[in-house]
Amino acid sequence: MRLSVFSPESSTQLLIDLTKIYQDYFPPEQLTHESLQALLENEQTQFYVTLFNERHLGALRVQITEHQALLSLLSVRDLTRRRGIAKNLLREVEKQLKTEQVTMLKMSLKEIPEAEKEGLTLFMQAAGYQLAENVFTKML
Repeated sequence: MRLSVFSPESSTQLLIDLTKIYQDYFPPEQLTHESLQALLENEQTQFYVTLFNERHLGALRVQITEHQALLSLLSVRDLTRRRGIAKNLLREVEKQLKTEQVTMLKMSLKEIPEAEKEGLTLFMQAAGYQLAENVFTKML
């Protein structure tokens, strides 16, 4: 089965999986189903997930302003890292954003947990993003 990337409808399984995806990203008090549901229901952002074998393995939030998109909350379940899931998620979201006339992507390094910054920096640079003043940017 292929990885699929889409904007999900809320479900019990999605909330369980998001708890696992973000366990190293958010403190435990922010991993409640109510907090995660609020992330999904935010009308100012789009939320994307990667699905494989009926399990959500990665997630990314996008906020679009005119021709620019701000990426945030990029994370993959720790058990499934280094298998191309984030790369596929980012590539598919970039394709979708291009169809929406987005020309510039940005993501702040400030929100990333300290333990993840080095790995994420290498990943984002390999994906074609430039880092300047703690912000990754990429032109589409």
